[in-house]
Amino acid sequence: MGARWSTSVAAPPISTAYNLPVREGMLTVGTVDGRVRLVDAATRMTRWEVQSYPANHFCSVAVSPDGRFVASVGESEEHWKIFDAASGVVCVTGPRHDGTGACLCRVTRSGHRTLLDEGCPVHAHTAGLEVVAFSPCGQTLATGGGAFTVILWDAQTGKAELMLEKLTDWVTSVSFSADGARLASGSEDLSIRVWDTSTGDILRTFLGSHDTFVFQVQFSPADNRVLVSTGVPESRLKLWDVDSGEMLRSFGFCILAEFGPDGRRIATLSNSDFNVFHLVNAESGVVLSTLASHTGYVSSISFSVNGSNESKLASGSYDGTCKVWDSSTGALLRTIEVGSTIFSVFWGRDWVMDTQRAMAFAMGHHPRLGERSQMLALDAEVVRMILDRV
Repeated sequence: MGARWSTSVAAPPISTAYNLPVREGMLTVGTVDGRVRLVDAATRMTRWEVQSYPANHFCSVAVSPDGRFVASVGESEEHWKIFDAASGVVCVTGPRHDGTGACLCRVTRSGHRTLLDEGCPVHAHTAGLEVVAFSPCGQTLATGGGAFTVILWDAQTGKAELMLEKLTDWVTSVSFSADGARLASGSEDLSIRVWDTSTGDILRTFLGSHDTFVFQVQFSPADNRVLVSTGVPESRLKLWDVDSGEMLRSFGFCILAEFGPDGRRIATLSNSDFNVFHLVNAESGVVLSTLASHTGYVSSISFSVNGSNESKLASGSYDGTCKVWDSSTGALLRTIEVGSTIFSVFWGRDWVMDTQRAMAFAMGHHPRLGERSQMLALDAEVVRMILDRV
């Protein structure tokens, strides 16, 4: 059972009564030189770029469901960061054992920690991080890595909520269920564990789920019971029923898998041709289309989830490019030159443009708001209030 230190409250839902115009969105890219970039998927222009972690250290990223925030972790650092998506400014930084403030750990002048005090009141990771994910409500952040633990954080305050500690090796992947009630973790200890995010209890353990370490886990966005996993170098894709513990099916030889927004398709990366990936039917495993254009290893795949753009798919590669595809036809739509080896790519909403359009929409449909609306700041809470009255 995990230790709980604080609680969080889910944000009120955004009104979906009207089909607002939405831009194609922004691609958040984490590279092996420790940098985070926000790239406009339509114009190919970089909105901002920051050196999040030391050079020559990979950086993994995630985007909040509303597109307002970007989270990053790095293999060389024990803390995470959350950036404002509009500006690239750091909003929240996770705590670490650095010997300052309430931390009782001993740290040298060069920054090397020589002693970890077991009585230290600071709740933080003790080794580099590899994975990060936002909860569906955007209020909780999950991180994991080399300390054999997963920690759930309040994404607004940076305070630790739960520490999940029953793992015995590196955490390689984390994924929230669509309702946020469960979290799946994959590990180099060959296990998949499913946790209750409110209590920290383990709900299901799949030991020996793969012959070698679990490379990736992901809940289906359409079904809280279905989980996909891949292993390396075994390279089998497996679908699981979390409630029963039953393996539903196993097919293909792949090391990377990403559910489409409807849960009926999975993008998979072959273990034999690392620069080619496929879209397969989640039920049958039949290949629907083959996407081939990269000249280097495909390291990350992300589906767009913005309204009419659900048919878009982005891929990041060691060849230094992101590519945007039509996932219905497999056609390559555009190539974005990033100029650095890509480790992680995540497709999120362009919150700034969406908010401006929502304001314009609200004023156009509610003339009485008039000048008062024009004076309001571009704030999500304000937009929610306006839309709820339209």
